[in-house]
Amino acid sequence: MQQLIAVKDAYRRLNSTATYLPAPGSVLPALLAARTLQQNIKGTKDAITSTQSQLDVQEPNLRQEEALLHDAQLLSQSMENRIERLRSQHEDRSQKTPAQLARELIAAKRAKKESYDKEMQRMGGAMNDFINDYLSSMLAAEELGGPVVGDMLDVEDDTLAAGFTKKGRPKSSKKPASDKTRQRRIDQIWGKKTAVDDQEEEEEPPTEAEAADAEMRQLIENLFATLMGPGGGKAYFQLQRDSAASRFLVRAKIAQFHPKDARKLRLIDFGRELDD
Repeated sequence: MQQLIAVKDAYRRLNSTATYLPAPGSVLPALLAARTLQQNIKGTKDAITSTQSQLDVQEPNLRQEEALLHDAQLLSQSMENRIERLRSQHEDRSQKTPAQLARELIAAKRAKKESYDKEMQRMGGAMNDFINDYLSSMLAAEELGGPVVGDMLDVEDDTLAAGFTKKGRPKSSKKPASDKTRQRRIDQIWGKKTAVDDQEEEEEPPTEAEAADAEMRQLIENLFATLMGPGGGKAYFQLQRDSAASRFLVRAKIAQFHPKDARKLRLIDFGRELDD
């Protein structure tokens, strides 16, 4: 009872006390409103920054998912088209005799072989043009002590005739080398040209670029002959010397040296795995 009486007296005293309120002209309400507004603005800015960062993170994921969806749709469409073609081919074959199917298969194989032959001729012509117009002069420059193939794209005949310094820089072409000196140098590097027919008229001596061109073509021919020979893709061609042509084929990932003998070279059989 005493505790209840004490609580009753306390409530009675508090109830009689007037609640404090700011005066009508006080700036306290405006300050409180400004503080609340400032807190809301700061919270909104923080939310915008957080949302923007999340958006930046999710946008790449969204683009990746869209790309995957596009690929999946393309694959699905391709599979549907493939199934439709196979179904139509099956229906078409079911209505033909084995002799008709055999004739059509032979015709298709012949057409594919003709297409391959034409493409091989086109690529062979492009390779010949590349060797003749660009590669031969760069190979000759490397053989003469100049820059490696690819470091000096435009190599003139006058530059090849003048030669290169020990540092690989072109020599001055003010005093070009004599024909005898050039021919002796060509014979030392690429070897003497043997006559195929004694009755054949004498031709002008080849230039450095022409000698490098002939060496590259002969090397490619020998490598193809080795690849198509008895050993197949495992047989190596024995090189007479270390040449710029062989090094270029290796750098271009077209050929590879023997792991234990750098004088042996073979074309890379792209139908098999590369050797370590």
